[in-house]
Amino acid sequence: MRKSLKYLILLIVSICYGCAYESKNREKLTSSFEDNFGFKPPEKVKEIKLKNLAIYDTEAKWMAFTYDSQVFEKIIAHDQPLKIAENNSSEFESIVEELKGSVNNPKWMKIPNEKVARIYYKNDFLDHTFSEYYLWTDCETGLTYLYVSFFN
Repeated sequence: MRKSLKYLILLIVSICYGCAYESKNREKLTSSFEDNFGFKPPEKVKEIKLKNLAIYDTEAKWMAFTYDSQVFEKIIAHDQPLKIAENNSSEFESIVEELKGSVNNPKWMKIPNEKVARIYYKNDFLDHTFSEYYLWTDCETGLTYLYVSFFN
């Protein structure tokens, strides 16, 4: 009985205060790609994955997509100003620890490691109390990853 009550409470809290959406369907995710980066993904971007999570006044977005150097440069130009955390720097390690600490990361997301040369990032860029943005490419998977979160 107690176990059932826990699940019922968890369900009610989830319905009232949070929702999540996850997809790997490229066709359905082209508009999400465009919303994030300001342009539709070209055909070179064969794969797109997305997870959106909203809990009360907090939102997080994870995206992964096929790496292409021209697409990546266009994103970097669009999302300025961005800082760069080089691998083995204190900023890089701090970002990695923060990403590791999230229990909501999608299973397909690869935390930056030694195969990642740099993480592009910015903080407090949205009209919210707090916002953060991390963008990196993993050479091993051939995917570029985006993580954005914010809250009021």
